[in-house]
Amino acid sequence: MSKPYLQLLKEIVIELGKNSLLHLEGHLNAGLKGSHKELVTFVDRQNEHTAAQRIHESYPDHKILGEESYTGDAFEQDDFVWVIDPIDGTTNYVHQKQCFAISIALYRNGQGLCGAVYDPTKEELFWAEKGSGAYLNNQRLWIPSESTELTQALIATYIRYDQEEKRLGFDRFVHQIANDSRGIRMIGCGSLELAYVACGRFNAYFSSYQKPWDFAAGKLLIEESGGAVTCLNGEPVNIYLSGSSILAAGKDLHREILSISKTVLYS
Repeated sequence: MSKPYLQLLKEIVIELGKNSLLHLEGHLNAGLKGSHKELVTFVDRQNEHTAAQRIHESYPDHKILGEESYTGDAFEQDDFVWVIDPIDGTTNYVHQKQCFAISIALYRNGQGLCGAVYDPTKEELFWAEKGSGAYLNNQRLWIPSESTELTQALIATYIRYDQEEKRLGFDRFVHQIANDSRGIRMIGCGSLELAYVACGRFNAYFSSYQKPWDFAAGKLLIEESGGAVTCLNGEPVNIYLSGSSILAAGKDLHREILSISKTVLYS
C-alpha cells in the first residue's frame, strides 16, 4: 500500500538533503524560535515548503505536520499525515556542519506507513516501510530480541535541563543509566540517534520530551528493525500529541531500562 508513498518520500528527503548541503557553507542567518536554544534558518523553512509542495502535487488531500508550520491543528485518525522535520539538528547544522538529518514519515490511524531519515553529509538513507522492514540504503536492519544488556550498552539521549526534568528527578535517572551502562552520548539530532539504534551504533535512545517530527520516522525504523518504542512510563507513543517522552531499544534492553525509569521517575 505504501510503495508509491515510499518512493516519493525517498525522493523528497534526498532533495532536501542536497538543498541543505548547497547552503551549508553560506550565510545561514540563523534566527531564534522561543529560546536561545532553538535555532531556525531559511533552509529549514525552504525545505519544509518544498516538501509540502511536492506532497500536495501528488496527494492534495493529505495533511502536513511540519516543525516550521505547525500551529496546533488537530488531525482525524484516518487522515494521511506527513510528519516533517526539514532539518533535524539545526544547531548542529549551523555550528558543526554535520550531525543533522532530514526526517519525514507518513502516518495514518496512528500507525507509520513509511518513513526516512537522511544524513546528506554521509549519504546515508535510513528508511522503513510498515511490514517490510527497515534499511540503511539497501542493507536490511535488525535488532535481535535478546539484545545487549545495559552493562554492555552504549546509550544515546537528549537532555533538556529544564524544570520539568528536574521535577521528575530525571537527573537521577540519567545518573543511574550512565553508571549501569557503558556510557551516554548526546548528538543533538533525535532522528539520527533513533536511526543509529536501528542499525546498532547505539543500543538505546531516551528523552524526557520530543516533538512528533523528532521521532516519527525513527519510531518506525526501530519497530521495523525489531525493537520497541514507548514513552518512559511504558505507555504507547502517540504521534498526534504535541510531544512526549520516548524510550527506544531492542526488546530486552527496553524492558530493562523501562524497569529503571518506572522505579526512578514514576514510583
